[in-house]
Amino acid sequence: MARSGYRGVGLQMVDDKGRVAIPAALRAALEKNSGLPTDSKEARVAILATHETDECLVAYDEPHFNAMMERLDARALEFAGDRGQVDYNIWRDGVGTSENIAFDPSGRFVMPAILGRIGGIPKSSYAFFVGVGAMIEIWNPKTLLDNPSISEKLKIACRFSLEEKGVVL
Repeated sequence: MARSGYRGVGLQMVDDKGRVAIPAALRAALEKNSGLPTDSKEARVAILATHETDECLVAYDEPHFNAMMERLDARALEFAGDRGQVDYNIWRDGVGTSENIAFDPSGRFVMPAILGRIGGIPKSSYAFFVGVGAMIEIWNPKTLLDNPSISEKLKIACRFSLEEKGVVL
């Protein structure tokens, strides 16, 4: 099966119960990449995790998770200590704080409270979704705009999304 890359952006409201919807184009790619019939409940599952280095969350499909596990295994072996001991922080930073999330046909899921806190995306706020190749990044818009290492093009897309929805930070 050929995997689809994740493309597109979208600003979504996180309601007071922590519910938020994955934008349609990103949701469709998640379902397709699951390898399961896209109209099935089983295809509407993703892994939500903290980003390895940036202050955002990431979502990806199970096949990407499995490939990432192989890369983490290789990295853990490459950086093993003198006596072969593994640096478990490689695993902790890579997938340590992650959860499976199920989303409904409209893409809505409940943001796990711990991941919302770590990602800086509280209830009753906004989440900016952006497809980044093999994964979907989910940002607090202010955090993204304040990050000096984020490309200006992505910041323009975020500002545009905020303006389109009439959101003032």
